[in-house]
Amino acid sequence: MLLTALPLASPAFAQRLFGQNKVVYEGHEWLVLHEGMLDVYFYPAEEDLAAFTLQVAREAYADYAEWFDFEFEEPIPLILYPTHHDLKQTHVIPNFVSEGTAGFTEFIKGRIALRGTGNRSDLRHLIRHEMVHAFMLSELSYTMNEQGIFDYEAPPLWFIEGLAESVAREGPPTTQAEMILRDAVLNDGLVPIPQMWRIWGSFQMYKQGESIIDFMRLQFGDNTPALLLDHWYLGRDFRQLLRIELDLDYEELDLIWRSSLKRRYYPRLTKLGTAEEHGAALDPEAWFDTMPAVVTRDSSLSLRAVTVSASKGTIGLWSMVSVNGEVIARKRLIEAGREARFETMPMLRSGLDVRDGRWLCFVAKNGATDRIYVYDLQEGEVIDELYDRNLIEVSSPALSPDLGRIVFSALSKGGNSDLYILDVDSGELLQLTDDVHDDVDCAWHPDGRTVVFASNRDDPLGGRHSIYQIDASGAGEVTPLITSVYDDSTPRWNADGTMLGFLSDRKGTPNLYTMQAGSGEVQPVTRLIGGIFGWDFVDDDSVVASVFERRRFRLFEFGLATRAGRKSAALLPMPPSRTVARDEAVVPATIPPAQSYAVDLGLDFVQSVIALDPDLPYGTGASFGFSDLLGAHQVYAHISSAGQDFKLVDLSLGLSYSNFGSRWSRHVGVFRIAVRPRLTVFRDTRFSEVRTGAFFGMTYPLSRYRRLTISTVWRRLVRDQTFGLAGEAGNTWLASLFGSFVHDNVLWDFNGQRRGWRWNVTVGESLDLLGRGFDRQTVQFDWRRYHEILPRSILALRAQWKASFGGDSEFFYLGGPNDFRGVDWFALRGQQTLLGNIELRVPLIDRLALGFPFGGMNFPPIRGAIFHDFARLTSASGITSINPNFNDERWLGSFGMSLTMTLFPPLVVRSDWARVHDYDRMLNWRYDFSISFLY
Repeated sequence: MLLTALPLASPAFAQRLFGQNKVVYEGHEWLVLHEGMLDVYFYPAEEDLAAFTLQVAREAYADYAEWFDFEFEEPIPLILYPTHHDLKQTHVIPNFVSEGTAGFTEFIKGRIALRGTGNRSDLRHLIRHEMVHAFMLSELSYTMNEQGIFDYEAPPLWFIEGLAESVAREGPPTTQAEMILRDAVLNDGLVPIPQMWRIWGSFQMYKQGESIIDFMRLQFGDNTPALLLDHWYLGRDFRQLLRIELDLDYEELDLIWRSSLKRRYYPRLTKLGTAEEHGAALDPEAWFDTMPAVVTRDSSLSLRAVTVSASKGTIGLWSMVSVNGEVIARKRLIEAGREARFETMPMLRSGLDVRDGRWLCFVAKNGATDRIYVYDLQEGEVIDELYDRNLIEVSSPALSPDLGRIVFSALSKGGNSDLYILDVDSGELLQLTDDVHDDVDCAWHPDGRTVVFASNRDDPLGGRHSIYQIDASGAGEVTPLITSVYDDSTPRWNADGTMLGFLSDRKGTPNLYTMQAGSGEVQPVTRLIGGIFGWDFVDDDSVVASVFERRRFRLFEFGLATRAGRKSAALLPMPPSRTVARDEAVVPATIPPAQSYAVDLGLDFVQSVIALDPDLPYGTGASFGFSDLLGAHQVYAHISSAGQDFKLVDLSLGLSYSNFGSRWSRHVGVFRIAVRPRLTVFRDTRFSEVRTGAFFGMTYPLSRYRRLTISTVWRRLVRDQTFGLAGEAGNTWLASLFGSFVHDNVLWDFNGQRRGWRWNVTVGESLDLLGRGFDRQTVQFDWRRYHEILPRSILALRAQWKASFGGDSEFFYLGGPNDFRGVDWFALRGQQTLLGNIELRVPLIDRLALGFPFGGMNFPPIRGAIFHDFARLTSASGITSINPNFNDERWLGSFGMSLTMTLFPPLVVRSDWARVHDYDRMLNWRYDFSISFLY
């Protein structure tokens, strides 16, 4: 962590040994719209989107100020990014933004970060959702501060997110909410309120929370959640507050809420069915197969399809062959999230397309933008990679029948979603639509002359999509094909163009319908409890669709033959489609002029620090962090004392500035480090040392997985004593240059590293400018590999070599649970160290929960491990260990077993039983308990 590394000042940026990179691919000028209690920050290309955001935020502020009975004293900052790929580059928060995160509210400075999708209706809901968070948390903080209570339990996450969804919504629950709840109730998957921890952070938790808040508002009064927040100080936790305010406990609230859902959904079983009842599963054991594209069906009735699938913690493309509901072959084609070429792959945003049973078209992120890939299914390789740097997010590419063009939907830098056609050979790009509407789900007509797609152009703020077509030449107007009061999407033509299939929520969740091209008659194909996410024609008799059911996404084949009793769904007459041009978009009648963004640093945190580096001082201190609103400018200050008593001569100070506003991140700082008591297990000798200087460094991320760091440090060294460990007494000036290269594609889960590998090479040269013998050269190499040999059973390997040379050569220390187990912390040292670790980690207890009358306690998973560590150390003095039995330069080994409980990755509570040997002599078993890191 930079805060503890700051006062050390030597290779300042090589301190970050591993970790993936948040890449700012392109620096941006920022503008701000200020109005009352609202500030909207945006790129210049987002001007229209920013005006829309300000309008929605203005309306939401007025609504929520009345509903919460609360007013802000400082403006709410809303930071707008045009696409999700731009949001992922934010430094408002230090951690990575996941694929499923549409926006977030940051609590320290009350910042709201948002991303566009091209759908103004979705953005409107997102703005309202995040502003509920801002009001809710600010009101709660104000209420508790007024009561003099500063340490209190926050509301449960389901309440926080459920309240935001319920209050932000401007109509009935969405189709997705209906699908989640209907499936959970009718398939016995509804999680009781006291056990909501089981689905913590999941989409189902959001939707159940929303349903509970809806029920409370309907049953006890619309403002009930706001009143609970206003009276939060009355209870020690939410359970007690319910009892005080509503005379209910969790179990009673759960009972009446679940009963209301059963009364609502059970009658629908008479009209709806399961996917198993009406179709055939291609892979009954699958958990997450979506966006299918059919490759071939042969005479033996075997069906080959490709799908976007989640497996072993990553998203990828899979090919499967199924015969009569049995998968006879399943193969991964592409794995995203492991290399820069396929950094991420959209899960539910973009469909797949297969042409002529051979050419697969799909989307993956590479660098700053999505790219379209063409994959040869026969040869098993990518044959083409296409992109335009001005189109950030790409969805649903489809090859034309003649294989010469690709039609797709894309978000531009301004955050608008339009249709484009790319000529494969020439690279010429044709823009088919140019407006503010959400134009998505495009597909070719079999004659190659027109494109069918879904758009919300008849309901831009309501979000309802209808089906349209447009000439592939770009000439002519957009023509409506299917318009209704429902949300229709994902149109596809059959092979001869006589039938159009599409998804619609006419039955509450997305189900499949067909329309005959001649008559316009619409027929339902499925009437499922769950919903469909992606589908494709097999032939004129059947389709393959991804069905959400029982909290899984699985592929099913459904027949298209008309069943008795099926009613046609007549099209509803609608007025002709009207395209809203960009300059006609709904924006505030008057908006303030945009102003340039001005950097203004504010305090982020204050924390105490204890340095534990064996080659530097220990002592207490404090660190302060400051950053600007966008997080691009960060300042850290550190102050500590090297001694037990505070003295000016023992004072250590550090001040650094980092700029993350471009791809090259830059770091500069100054420091004074005082070293007094020597933390060493080898001798009691004390010495004094003061280092005063400055450093400058730069980091360049080649991709999310690789980076290059260089830094230089200039310092004056004053040392008053020597005892053979570190050079001569005296003073001099040192100039140092460090460089490191890091690769890290490790996949993590809550238990730690799961798969992948990481390595770091760091070299450094320190020159004594006065020629007094304080020169030093250092080389460090660290390699780690993780194999999932069985589900959740991980083989972890590490090889590490460190060496230091020169007149003031550095010592490296081993010992303790982080590297060589069975000895004391830092019990081994050398000017050259070689370390190896082999460890097999296996799950023992996935979740430990204890119930008490006053509530429950949940513990993290417990894992076991068997290990073998080995090391060899060398030094000029020949002394490498405090244990006289091993105080030489021979190989040492340590084997044993461990139990670990994860606090948060990679920090664990651990118990180790180890036995040390030198491949000749053996010590007794030793037990150690510690809080440490998984290597």
